[in-house]
Amino acid sequence: MLNIHELSKKFGKKKALQPTSLSLNKGIVGLLGPNGAGKTTFLRILSTYYEADTGTIMFNELDWSKDLEKVRKHIGYLPQHIGGFPNLTAREYLEYLGVLRGLDTKQLATDIPAILREVNLEERVDDRIKSFSGGMRQRLGIAQAILHSPDVLLVDEPTAGLDPEERIRFRNLIKRLGKERLVILSTHITEDVAMTCDQVLLMKNGSIEQYASIQEVTHLAKGKVWALEIDSTTYEQVRQNTDILITLTSRMDDVVDLRFIASDSIHPQATPVNPTLEEGYMVWLNKK
Repeated sequence: MLNIHELSKKFGKKKALQPTSLSLNKGIVGLLGPNGAGKTTFLRILSTYYEADTGTIMFNELDWSKDLEKVRKHIGYLPQHIGGFPNLTAREYLEYLGVLRGLDTKQLATDIPAILREVNLEERVDDRIKSFSGGMRQRLGIAQAILHSPDVLLVDEPTAGLDPEERIRFRNLIKRLGKERLVILSTHITEDVAMTCDQVLLMKNGSIEQYASIQEVTHLAKGKVWALEIDSTTYEQVRQNTDILITLTSRMDDVVDLRFIASDSIHPQATPVNPTLEEGYMVWLNKK
């Protein structure tokens, strides 16, 4: 179990991470928040890249403040932007990082093909990284992050910029990896969390709230989501209403189907519907 107590971080006068306390078990935890919420700062503290101003982090008996080298053996990290060695092959890249981490070179010769098979890159083992697509580079990034079999895997905005097929492939990979370890998946894409995660951390302005399940976040919007079918003229009037938040629209000729968030129905034909994770998240994001 990862135990975090009163963790905080400031950059100058800006509080990038408000005092935060969490306990996280094995599985996939979605860290969901808008850009600038502080997600990357939080992951960088967990990865030992940043030092927290206050608080403690413990993983079982391992203390982040006592022995960083021991901690790093238990942490795998895929940053948002991967530093590249474009002229290295996938094998050379992993061999290089393995040596830097002090891993046994003979064992690496066995482990690297197995890890590349796990991330579906076994056929590209001797291809140069500069020939890889964005999704392939992200999967290679996961390969380097799990090269030393970490207990905690930190993944920062992994699907940003990927096409739909690569996003699905990457989400399936994360689900497999989460069966054996704690994975913290940072993203601003609610679909990635809905399709992948067991627990959710919602973050804004440096503050984090923990939810034990997707359903708990979805429930935040219960009774506040409505569906409505109207003509396009009425739609133009509805969209001017500042008391609602439209989450989905579709048009067919002169008819507009929409979903919106509001405390009460704004139209006699509006019907209440079950909320999605995105709608629960939007309610949370917009609360005072």
